[in-house]
Amino acid sequence: MTFTHQVRADGSGLVIALCGEMDLSVADGFEAMVRRLITRRRPGTVQLDLAELRFIDSTAVSVIVRLWRLARREHCCLRVVNPTGLVYRVLDVTGALAVVGGDPAPDRAPGVPSS
Repeated sequence: MTFTHQVRADGSGLVIALCGEMDLSVADGFEAMVRRLITRRRPGTVQLDLAELRFIDSTAVSVIVRLWRLARREHCCLRVVNPTGLVYRVLDVTGALAVVGGDPAPDRAPGVPSS
């Protein structure tokens, strides 16, 4: 699976919807793009919508945390929304979820199978 993203404006800033797999091969390019958006457009908020993201590695987690720090310096609120499954678990286990938010999508469990 590949990695794609879509950027759209909402009432308070930007929503960036991620889809596919975010790993070492795409993390740097994604980080550069979001850095440009934050520093040039100066949105009040940036939401990274992870509902369709299926995989994330440690490099991508680091990118999200660095972008969160940049956003704070630029007086912007960056928040992760709708992480599910493996993505939710990776963000939770690494502690990144506590920093960048990340309530799971209401219709999608964090990935724990039900009995």
